[in-house]
Amino acid sequence: MIKDLLVHLEGSDEDAVRLAYAELIADSHQAFLTGLYCNLVPDNIYVSGGAAMSAANAIADLHSESIAIGEKTEKTLEKQLEKLSVNSELRRMDLTYAQAGLAMAAEARTADLFIATRPYNHHSATPEMLEAVLFNSGRGCLFVPPAIKPQGEINHVLLAWRNRRETARAVSEAMPLMQKAGKVTIAMVSEDEGQYGTEMPGADIARHLDRHGVNVEISHITNWSNIGDALLNEVDKVGAKMLVMGGYGHSRFREFILGGATRDILKNAQVPILMSH
Repeated sequence: MIKDLLVHLEGSDEDAVRLAYAELIADSHQAFLTGLYCNLVPDNIYVSGGAAMSAANAIADLHSESIAIGEKTEKTLEKQLEKLSVNSELRRMDLTYAQAGLAMAAEARTADLFIATRPYNHHSATPEMLEAVLFNSGRGCLFVPPAIKPQGEINHVLLAWRNRRETARAVSEAMPLMQKAGKVTIAMVSEDEGQYGTEMPGADIARHLDRHGVNVEISHITNWSNIGDALLNEVDKVGAKMLVMGGYGHSRFREFILGGATRDILKNAQVPILMSH
């Protein structure tokens, strides 16, 4: 069940898009919506010698200015939430950029679904924060396209199936949404047209979804060298309103490295993507 949504807010025009998707899902599932506003404050800088006092004063002034901006934005966001048709609240955290990602991940662990704008190829300068939530929260993340509000209900879902742990988690997180959808297309991408032969890959996951009351069909996609492009083309071809997939990647020296298909989709998708790692 989806009963508790967490939505990333930042005081920009994209908040309206995120909230539109969150309200749609919250209304459909009778869920509570929490807006999470991370007000970024400056990092502390340690300076020794004669410049220490002036540097400390400058940092203090910047911090005070950031807090004032945060208070103003908080009031604006509270008014936005009051207009929603679902129960909601606003939670504000004043954090440095370095702290924000893991703090957001910790908040997301006590929600059913985290909603944010897709991290790449738009105005946001904070993709690492959202990667931190994907890789550390243990929850499904719904990344919505910038500037595109939902066009009706999410009635057709494309599931990018690979028999991997990450995709299995994404299926579990997305199950309530797929049960509500009228149709789910299971897409399997192969570079080799002859790979599938007479076998029936995808039959096991199709049977699993069918037992959960999901209306499914299987689509085998061949002869694409770029998996991300293949999946986005299939989304357009079948008219899906959401893409579900595993979030593949790993961390190296605390810097997150996303897999190629994952990053391509988070840069270019024009429908929301539900990912889990």
